[in-house]
Amino acid sequence: MRNFARCGWPLATDGKGKAVAHSELRSWMTVKGTVPVQPVRVFVSYEALAQLDPFDIRDFAAAFEHFERFRTRIEAAASDKFDRDGPDADKHEGMLAIRLTTNDPI
Repeated sequence: MRNFARCGWPLATDGKGKAVAHSELRSWMTVKGTVPVQPVRVFVSYEALAQLDPFDIRDFAAAFEHFERFRTRIEAAASDKFDRDGPDADKHEGMLAIRLTTNDPI
């Protein structure tokens, strides 16, 4: 497996993947230009979503709508963080992951 830590690998998206709600919203992106495709799980905390528009997060359905409304900003923030810091030290189900929290600019 490649070492993506601080090596300038942006993430790519097809804009079609669906978010999944658990303790936070989850989505997928891929490492741009890798062959074979290298998926990266993107986690977004509800608190980070709420910072985008604090009046919009009421329930899971609203969180999904909020994610779609701000998807471009969320994916850009995930790509920037991955490019800058590499993946999180903890993998998710054996896959690379990146987590956006209130400490990350979205």
